[in-house]
Amino acid sequence: MSDGAARRVIAVASGVGGGKSTLVQALAQALGERDVLAFDHFEQMTERPLAEARDWMLSGADPERLRVPGLSQALARLKSGHAVQDPLTGAQLAMRQHVIFEAPFGRWHAESGRYIDTLVWIDTPLDIALARKVRQLVATFDGPPASLAPWLREYLANYLEGVEALLRVQRERVRPGADIVVDGLAGPEVVARQVVRALSECA
Repeated sequence: MSDGAARRVIAVASGVGGGKSTLVQALAQALGERDVLAFDHFEQMTERPLAEARDWMLSGADPERLRVPGLSQALARLKSGHAVQDPLTGAQLAMRQHVIFEAPFGRWHAESGRYIDTLVWIDTPLDIALARKVRQLVATFDGPPASLAPWLREYLANYLEGVEALLRVQRERVRPGADIVVDGLAGPEVVARQVVRALSECA
């Protein structure tokens, strides 16, 4: 069912470890929303062989080459007030007034970017973002302790061979199109309040 009122799509973008997942949750809470929509729950590149993902990164990481079946339809339905199903979790997503969209490529991904009303870019230094991501991965690592070191070496090798360059391209392509740029070193609740104030000023 729909109440006929259009929802405003607020997208949050950053690189890996930049804080977008944390901010979308804080922003949803600040705006009184229960659910968020995540680009990563639709994309299928991570299911492809590692060599294919690396080729995609080294060839410019064009987000238009990513398969994200159902994403644009989900955004359109949420924006028009309809509920949708999260393809990864199976949960029903429904938005009251705002669609909070975790969107690493922002408007660079044209298929979903055309639905974005406000794009927030989190400016986080790459070294800080990498440290945060490694800390998270180590904390959640569930393999044998002896395998942690080689696994971490492989992760960092992949980062140096392709991911770091992708993150620089992402920043060059996504940040200039952002409507709001926030400091990735600030706390998520502080940043969420800043975004809410900015939204009210441009409403």
